Amino acid sequence: MEKRNRFLKIAVVSAGLYCLGTAGVAMPSVSAASTVSAGDTAVTAGGVSVADGTGRAARAEQTWTKRMGTQTLGIEKTDPELAALMKGYIYGDIACQAALTPQEQDMVTLAVLTVNQDYGLLRKNVQGALQYGVTPLEIRETLYHMAPYIGFPRVIEAVEVMNGVFRKNGIRLPLDAQGTTTDADRFAKGLKFQVDTYGERITRMRAGTPDFQKHLQDDLSAFCFGDIYTRGTLDLKTREMITVAAIGALGNDSPQFISHVRGYLAAGATQNEVVGVLTVLNPYVGFPRTLNMLRESNSVFTPAR
Repeated sequence: MEKRNRFLKIAVVSAGLYCLGTAGVAMPSVSAASTVSAGDTAVTAGGVSVADGTGRAARAEQTWTKRMGTQTLGIEKTDPELAALMKGYIYGDIACQAALTPQEQDMVTLAVLTVNQDYGLLRKNVQGALQYGVTPLEIRETLYHMAPYIGFPRVIEAVEVMNGVFRKNGIRLPLDAQGTTTDADRFAKGLKFQVDTYGERITRMRAGTPDFQKHLQDDLSAFCFGDIYTRGTLDLKTREMITVAAIGALGNDSPQFISHVRGYLAAGATQNEVVGVLTVLNPYVGFPRTLNMLRESNSVFTPAR
């Protein structure tokens, strides 16, 4: 299957209709509609001031309904304040601020929920992603892509949750195979992909690896970049986007996170889109981790001289 980014934006201004206004009117993302000067006290999200808050609750509820349908969080009766806080922040603020399409936001969300093993929310968000136009293959490939970063057990549990949602929606399983490698060529394809994508530093890294550790470098090339990165459905930019999300959600590997921020940019992402990924992650990982990721991303945006 030809790889493609179905969510490629021609221009943020023309395509950035990511959340709903108080009258149900689609509103652009913050990157399209806001300007920030030294005297500003708050960013304007989609033409609505975050500091103002006018219509925020209604906007959040409308965006939730459009993207999640009739689902509930399940805590509205017992903890209505917490439900309102979560919906308000994710669907009233974040959905408008992140310079990603709703479908891209869904894929980043699926990645972080898989990493965090938040299977209750994962179930709801798989349903929401289907409702908002993410295909079953795109959902499945997002989850499969997590295997090199969190291991097979967590991915298998997440896939079982996903398949339960697919069955309820009448989606026939198994989905079409997307692998492109064989046992004979997976290492060669993976290594070529690494060098073509990340440059000669891969060759230098491998050359500097002690002999008794080289099998792990070979496994990285064959499995992560051969078996996984060369799969169909998702293009390189999308795979780098969800990789940044996965490593960022793990929060324990600064060099790998920085490397994949560079990879995401090299694949065609803008700095706004990188920050968009961090913005979507924020409600699921918290501010300390988000600010750490922002600091690391800024080191890529503005290299030390």
